[in-house]
Amino acid sequence: MARNDRLEKILALVRERGGRVTTPRRAIVTALVDADNHVTADDLADAVQQAHPDVARSTVYRTLDTLTEMGVIDHAHLGHGPAIYHFTERTHHHLVCQNCGRVIELPLAVLTPLQDSVARDYHFHIDATHFAIAGHCAECLSS
Repeated sequence: MARNDRLEKILALVRERGGRVTTPRRAIVTALVDADNHVTADDLADAVQQAHPDVARSTVYRTLDTLTEMGVIDHAHLGHGPAIYHFTERTHHHLVCQNCGRVIELPLAVLTPLQDSVARDYHFHIDATHFAIAGHCAECLSS
């Protein structure tokens, strides 16, 4: 989806849900769209404050919470660091290398057999999108 189309679609959804499209919200959504994927709240706040120094970090956090509640974005934890945010239209799992920090996006279908097996055998539903699966990438294993 083109940048401006994505931006306008998100802002229209905010309006549909009764929210106002203020200058700070527009700036935050614009920075999120420009980041495209895997951005931390602090990185997003830094990007917004470069263009709009008057936008408080708390406004960025509240807007991220609102967009998460609306289902526009989701967050995941890649390890001990801050959560990363990404659009829900491309929901996926994350593999993270414990050595170099490389992040690999893993399609949902890859873990579906494991999730089905755990649900059937243990009556437990795994939500593997919230936390990354840690391990070591091929480069780190070969060095």
